[in-house]
Amino acid sequence: MLLIADSGSTKIDWCLIDNNGKKTYFHTIGMNPYNVSKGTIIQEIETHILPYIPQNEKMQMFFYGSGCSTQQKKIFMKDIFLQYIPKADIHIEDDLLGAARSTCGREAGVVAILGTGSNSCLYDGKKIVENLPSLGYVLCDEGAGTNIGKIVLRNYLRGQMPNHIHQQFAKEYKGEEADFLTNLYQGEKPNFYLASFAKFAISRQENDYCRNIIAEAFHNFFLMQVTQYSNYKKYPINVVGSVGYYAQEVLKQVAKQYDIKVGKIIQAPLEELINYHLQTSSKR
Repeated sequence: MLLIADSGSTKIDWCLIDNNGKKTYFHTIGMNPYNVSKGTIIQEIETHILPYIPQNEKMQMFFYGSGCSTQQKKIFMKDIFLQYIPKADIHIEDDLLGAARSTCGREAGVVAILGTGSNSCLYDGKKIVENLPSLGYVLCDEGAGTNIGKIVLRNYLRGQMPNHIHQQFAKEYKGEEADFLTNLYQGEKPNFYLASFAKFAISRQENDYCRNIIAEAFHNFFLMQVTQYSNYKKYPINVVGSVGYYAQEVLKQVAKQYDIKVGKIIQAPLEELINYHLQTSSKR
C-alpha cells in the first residue's frame, strides 16, 4: 500500500493506494510543525486519518510538508506517525522536494512554489542541490501572493491606482486605512491577509495596470531567486502553486525576458506525486 500527502499550512491532500491500485482521497487540516501543536496533529490523525488506514497493513508513506525542511522537524513528524502506523515505511520530506518530483520527475530543473509564499531550488533529477532560504513574507516571498498583495494594498492606500481600479478595490474591500493596517499588523495571520489581495490583481490580469503589478512581483522573483542558481538558463523553470498557475501567462512573459524556458506549471502536486511513486514502485 502507498500513502501520499501534500501538506500545506492550511490543508493536506491525501491519497491512499491499495495493493489493487484503488485510490482513496481524503483531506485534513495542514500540519506545518511550526504552526500546529503536537496535540492537534495527534487529534487529526486519530479522527481523520486512521479511519482510512487498514490496521496491520504494511505500507509506504510519503509526506511532503511545509515546515518539514529540517531534520529536527522531519524526525518530530515521523515519530508521531509511527505511533499510529508502526508498520509503515515513513518518509517525511519538504514540500519543495514534492514540487520538484511532481514537475520534473527524474529530470533536472529549476523548481518554484508560487502560492501564498514562495520558495525555489535547483533540482538535479534526484535531489535538491541548491536552495536559497525563503525567509518568509517580511523579507522575501518574491512572486508570491504576499508579494502581489503587498503591492496592491500599498498602491491603494497611497492613492497610486488608476481611478476606476481604485473604485473597484474600494467596493470589494471595505474599510479605511486604519482598518487595513490594524488587520495587517495586529491580525493573527498577516501573510494570509496580504495574500488575499493578490486575487484582486490576478482576477483582472487582462487590465494593463493589474498585469504590471503581477509582472513586477515576478520580476522580483526571477531577479532575487531564479538568477541566483548556477547555470540557471540551462534549465526550464517548473512551478507549483495557485499564483503561478492562474497567472502563468504573465509568468511566461517575464521568464522570456530573462531568456528562461518554462516547463510544467501545476496548481497542486498530488496527482503528479502519485504517478511519480507508482512508477518508482513498478521499477523495483
